[in-house]
Amino acid sequence: MRFAYSPLSFAILTALSTSIYANDLSQAATSASIDSPIPLTPIVMQAEKTVVLGTTSYTKEDLEKTPNSSKNITDFLKVNPNVQFSNDHLAASTQADLKPAEISIHGAQSFQNKFIINGVSNTNILDPQGNGNAYTGQLASGSQGVAINTDLLCNLDVLDSNVSAKYGSFTGGVISADTCAPDTEIGKIHGSISYDYTESDWSRYHLKTDADKDLFEDETTQANQNEYTRQGISANMYSKLSEQWGINLYGSERRSVIPVASGFDTPAHIEQKKHNSNIGATAFYTPNDEMKGKFGFTLGDLEDNNHTASRRNSKNTVTNDSLMIFGELNQQTDWAKLKHKLNYQKIDNVRDWLDDEGKVWLYAEGSKDWQDTDKVKEGSLGTDIRLKQESFNYEFDAIFNHFKWGQSVHQISAGAGYQRDDVSWSRPNTASLYVATTHSTNPNLVTLKNLNGEKCAAGDRLCDEAVTAPFTYKDQEYTYNGQYYVSGTLHEAGTFDGIYEQSFLYVEDEINWNKFKARLGVRADYDGANNNLNFAPRSSFSYKPFTNDALTLTTGWNRYYSAPTYNTDLQREIAGLSYTIKRADQNSEWVKSPNVTYNSTRKTDLDTPYADEFILGLNSQFKNTNVILKWVNREYKDEITRNRTDIPLDSTYKYSYEYGNDGYGSADTYTLSINTVNPLNFKGSWHQFGLALDYNKRVRGTPDYTENTIDTDMTKLVSYDGKIMQYADRPASNFNQPFAARLNWDIGFNALPLKIYHFFSYKNEYNQAISSTNKVEYEGVKLDTYVVEKIKPRFSWDMRTTYDWKIGKDYDAIFGLTINNLTNRNNQFVYNSKLYSEIGRRFIADITFKF
Repeated sequence: MRFAYSPLSFAILTALSTSIYANDLSQAATSASIDSPIPLTPIVMQAEKTVVLGTTSYTKEDLEKTPNSSKNITDFLKVNPNVQFSNDHLAASTQADLKPAEISIHGAQSFQNKFIINGVSNTNILDPQGNGNAYTGQLASGSQGVAINTDLLCNLDVLDSNVSAKYGSFTGGVISADTCAPDTEIGKIHGSISYDYTESDWSRYHLKTDADKDLFEDETTQANQNEYTRQGISANMYSKLSEQWGINLYGSERRSVIPVASGFDTPAHIEQKKHNSNIGATAFYTPNDEMKGKFGFTLGDLEDNNHTASRRNSKNTVTNDSLMIFGELNQQTDWAKLKHKLNYQKIDNVRDWLDDEGKVWLYAEGSKDWQDTDKVKEGSLGTDIRLKQESFNYEFDAIFNHFKWGQSVHQISAGAGYQRDDVSWSRPNTASLYVATTHSTNPNLVTLKNLNGEKCAAGDRLCDEAVTAPFTYKDQEYTYNGQYYVSGTLHEAGTFDGIYEQSFLYVEDEINWNKFKARLGVRADYDGANNNLNFAPRSSFSYKPFTNDALTLTTGWNRYYSAPTYNTDLQREIAGLSYTIKRADQNSEWVKSPNVTYNSTRKTDLDTPYADEFILGLNSQFKNTNVILKWVNREYKDEITRNRTDIPLDSTYKYSYEYGNDGYGSADTYTLSINTVNPLNFKGSWHQFGLALDYNKRVRGTPDYTENTIDTDMTKLVSYDGKIMQYADRPASNFNQPFAARLNWDIGFNALPLKIYHFFSYKNEYNQAISSTNKVEYEGVKLDTYVVEKIKPRFSWDMRTTYDWKIGKDYDAIFGLTINNLTNRNNQFVYNSKLYSEIGRRFIADITFKF
């Protein structure tokens, strides 16, 4: 597709920009030291923190300058070397999507991260890995509740390893973000309004593989977004109302419109719309120097309208409505700093279909003739679903004053918390599906029969008297004199409700002794879903041989327990709602029987999944350079799987499923980061550099809890790239980029309000396993074979430029342009055994007005 050159394009091309990933040191002080003719926005930046290996902090400036085309947290985290994305997250065909991408930290599954916004959990714990299966009651809702716009955030912390005992309910990492707090003159109102725009004509597409051509030479569909517009607007307003009170109001709206082909003559296209809205407010109260508090709310609404091409009345809408209400009180006493948090989280995931029946008919002129084909389709391909999660949470933390014991100094922290989760699933309407099978060697599998000129019963929606067009089966031509269904699948309405409790208690001692520093802690979590009490030791040790920041050696041993996943109870309850329905002829009554293809899943006594971590690293700061070298080893155990067994559930079921703790995995991540601490000045300009290299080795032994497995499948031998190994020992097929390099280069000018940010990313060649039909013989047995498709190295140069125009004493207009994949390189990936291309060069224009 050709890039559309326009006056706007040329005007914005004068400003270029990109982003940088922040290092483990907070850059707030660095940002303040840079001379600029335009004052920074008067909001509270993240305070400088003690360097902790495994924690990366990003400031408001980092969030603004990074070329984040989707304006969400996970897209921004491409700058973090400990975060990996799925192979297809940059697919050229899905760039109009607004749903945040799923990420993996140190090999954990994508739903095993903990997201926090303003101190409130933003994690989906009901069914975060729902694969969207339309009839089994699952919904692809994702791991986050509110898909918050990064324009609304002022700081972001990523805790990927060496995590304090204060945090629990994760085995991947913790991503914590906060909206802004006012730091203005009393009575003054400050804020910003931002707008960004891009469209498909502002992007380049590579059509060099057969799979790409299949997608992009056809008209736009849901899976092939080769024509779209995407735009967003966000606003922030904050003010210090008095010495005691301050307020922050914020909101955003992002929309994509995709004119997808309907598959019909009229209308030829249907506008598929996606939108993501955020709105919220925070009030800050500081009555005196010893006490401060804040309370507020955040709302999120992520909506996606869909339809199936060439299927009449197939519209469906998927929405994710989220609400977070939070309150926090901090108190300084003579003996400790105390913090109380009271939070409420609600996530509603809903799918609504226009029709509750799905049918496929033979073409019949005058009746079933809305499509020029031998078969015509109408109605739904799934059922209406309601998933609801409500969480009430109270937490208390105390950081006690330092005290001496011998030659060491100690600071003890302790905390406790309680959470109640009310979850529910419902299918409000009974739905049915009918597939047109006219012939089969097994007569019981024939679903659509010849009416032979007889009459349909009055009001029978599954019978049609019109003569069908001729159709062919095994080289023989047939014509039905009317048609009617004798078999289908029924999914009854139903509900599931559950109330679960979680609680935790932790204690931690931070010890300083001469050149040594240690953090020793333990966390106890009660998992009410599985009635488990879990103890997680946490430890960190560091040594500074020169008593300064020239060299710091760090190691630690930690255990992390996963958040409960209530889907194990959910699937057990809803699986029995599916039936096969049959009738002898068009005049007979329908008879239903349990559908053996939807067996119930038994829940045995499950252990809580956990990960054991070992970390070893060093940090060195020499003059203006900071170097971090880190190795993180993770071993994942007791992960939940859905296992098929030969145990019959009753006389009807020939087999059944049960949940177990058979999942496991491992990951090794090696990271080297080198960054300048302060900008380098050169002939009226300043330059900031950062380099990060990471090498990964990951094994994912078993699928997640949504996939069916058999124990013998996990241990059977297979041929993988010529090597014989157990099926479960294959390298992870996703989130497993072996090597990547990231380089950032930020440029500013003392005499010009122009800033240029470069972000270079290189990912080396990697092997993608593809199942082969050819068998390999080993010790007299033919083994399933996986051949390896070598994916060539991928390089991307992202750029962002901003030009600040001061239009008044307190008013600034900032023009920005983001260019992704500046060199228009054809980067490729494998999906479903086919080779596809990532998006080529793409332009995104934005403007921000600050006051």
